[in-house]
Amino acid sequence: MFSRQFGWLASLALALAVAGCAGGEQSTTAEAPSEPAPAAKPDVVSAATGELSNFSAANLKQAKKLFQAECGRCHVGGQTYGTYNSTDVNLSYDALTNSTPPRNNVANLVDYMKKPTSYDGRTDLLKTGEHASYTALGDEKLRLIAAHILKEATSNPNWGQGKDTR
Repeated sequence: MFSRQFGWLASLALALAVAGCAGGEQSTTAEAPSEPAPAAKPDVVSAATGELSNFSAANLKQAKKLFQAECGRCHVGGQTYGTYNSTDVNLSYDALTNSTPPRNNVANLVDYMKKPTSYDGRTDLLKTGEHASYTALGDEKLRLIAAHILKEATSNPNWGQGKDTR
């Protein structure tokens, strides 16, 4: 059954591609093709890394342990896995920067961990059961977890790709 569905979809995609290449008039109601999200600006990244200077090496070591204990089951290597079957949003710096609101600083990550919303900011993930609130951990532990996320997002090129490299 999967093969038939895939074959049908492949045929449809081919037909649409051929029609698009035939030089016909384009519809004015068609959506523009999606473009990749713009890369984070260097000054924004340096602001995040500058924010990390408020955390000692001991803090960051503790932060990593907290992240692994509290978040690591679903966010291995900065990718989203686990109970919610969502791998479309990760914790890369670009994803954090382009979310609504941006989650590319400690304060906004702490806010997210207390009141999680969807990537576009429209859906309360507590109400849908798609994410837990970590308010009970307290602000200091949440700040440490946020620092770990930012550290990895700004320094580990594999972060957000699901590769647990550290």
